[in-house]
Amino acid sequence: MIGYACKYTPVELIAALGGQPVLLNSEADSFEQAERLSHSNLCCYVKALLENCHRQRVRAVFLVNCCDSMRRAYDVLLAAGETDFLFLMDLPDCSQGCAKDMLALELRRFAEEYAAYKQTPFDAGRYAAAFQPLQPLPAGPFIGLMGARVTDSLLAGLGQSLPHPVVDLTCCGNRQVGPGGPPTDDTAQLVVGRSPENGERREAEAGRDGTALQHSGYSVDAYAAELLAQPPCMRMGLASQRAQLLQKPGMAGLVYHTVAFCDFYPFEYEKIRQRATLPLLKLESDYSGRGGGQLSTRVQAFAEGMHRHENTEKGASRMGDYVAGIDSGSTTTNVAVLNKAGALCASVTLRTGPKASAGARRALQAVCEQLGISQSAFARIVATGYGRGSIAFADDAVTEISCHARGARFFNPAVHTIVDIGGQDSKVIRLDDAGNVVNFVMNDKCAAGTGRFLEMMARTLELELPEMAEKGLSWRQDLTISSVCSVFAESEVISLIADDHAEADIVHGLNKAVAGKTAALAGRCGGAPPYMMTGGVACNQGVVAALAEKLAAPVWVGETPELCGAVGAALYAFEAAFPQKDRTDAANF
Repeated sequence: MIGYACKYTPVELIAALGGQPVLLNSEADSFEQAERLSHSNLCCYVKALLENCHRQRVRAVFLVNCCDSMRRAYDVLLAAGETDFLFLMDLPDCSQGCAKDMLALELRRFAEEYAAYKQTPFDAGRYAAAFQPLQPLPAGPFIGLMGARVTDSLLAGLGQSLPHPVVDLTCCGNRQVGPGGPPTDDTAQLVVGRSPENGERREAEAGRDGTALQHSGYSVDAYAAELLAQPPCMRMGLASQRAQLLQKPGMAGLVYHTVAFCDFYPFEYEKIRQRATLPLLKLESDYSGRGGGQLSTRVQAFAEGMHRHENTEKGASRMGDYVAGIDSGSTTTNVAVLNKAGALCASVTLRTGPKASAGARRALQAVCEQLGISQSAFARIVATGYGRGSIAFADDAVTEISCHARGARFFNPAVHTIVDIGGQDSKVIRLDDAGNVVNFVMNDKCAAGTGRFLEMMARTLELELPEMAEKGLSWRQDLTISSVCSVFAESEVISLIADDHAEADIVHGLNKAVAGKTAALAGRCGGAPPYMMTGGVACNQGVVAALAEKLAAPVWVGETPELCGAVGAALYAFEAAFPQKDRTDAANF
């Protein structure tokens, strides 16, 4: 096999010369070898490529100089000496002028070197068979996947979670190369060699020294033109032509993917975001295989936002007078119970513990004891939150995005933007006038600006969380903590303690750091008042006040902000268990 990484790779030519081209697109569970060979700040895709080349012992690699990181991949592989064949193709950034001639020269150079490595002649039959017809679009609605390359596992996950077929239009998914060009004499041979006088490549008649490339009806120049005529990637000079990808008939929604720290595609996403009329979701991955839970939440919430969620997961509702919503968070598990009238009649908040399923059972048992009932009294149970997929006894699972939107409107029908700061992540959800989710953003895969961040800082200050929340209201000196990274912020806090700053002032600085991070999320989401804050951190009045200052608008907090997600889940259960004709208290909806 010969591994490759770019759609401009001449896979048909590789096949004609006896190679088996394989797209190097797998994630890596660690970058240990890649960071040993290079450095930790290298592009995450390139690190995954290097890691997989090493682990899978890929002995032949074809690269394209599409960016500086790919050039570094070539340098690292060359220095490592683990490959028998390594080629870097110089790709022009346009298809005009001499670009076709330049690429044709590169193809001849590759053919000469690869044929010498493989010791196989050019095979016209393999060349012709390598051209694959373009897959037709689905007959019905589909979801377009644009942006940077995605792993096979992420693509499969999207296909399983979204309500329509997914069409891969990413930089490696929309390869379109046809055997175009004027036919030539079928018996002619293209011979690539080096002139002994000046080192230039030349074409000669069959029988001369060099690598023979039988035309099979198509010229190398025409093949180069076909490679350059594909829908351009963001590296190409005429990237504006990529707008045609958005005009495909039948596209019902768009998922836009970027690779972490890659500068090419975020610019295009921002333009699309400003003009999009289709449902739009942005995903980012880092080829490490981590963060699957958060990606899953984003994708499922997107599907729910398209109004395609169906309550068919685990059977019909049972007979019973109550419904329950279970919000299984990383820190706490909340349960809310509604009766047949749609009224909130019981609730509980407990620590989740090491297992989400066990925490959910304990919390459900606690509300049963409050009401004096058994679990059989519940007509339906819906789970949401971080551990929703682990609660086997739930009848359905709905993302916290949708549940917080539903719960927020239950408590405050006027709300347009929800700020939820939980233990593990933060999210901002924007609603329209009818309460539908129109956009949402979540924080990165770290504890920055979350409840976990505040817990860690409380330990550093040797304070309990309630005590810390109270101290933050009596600050005098306006300190600024520049980082919300838990590690760096802890160093800053230790320095401030050493400088004998008051605890209240330090806590206020931490509250401002959390508020600043959250306000930035709200800006990315297009948040607008009225604002509502949910989640356990909403009980910290210092954070709420700092956030209101950053947003320049009041932030409404209910009496039980931690229950918002659980109430939303209970409302989904109520809607499925008790048809509209049986509802006695429609005012709650």
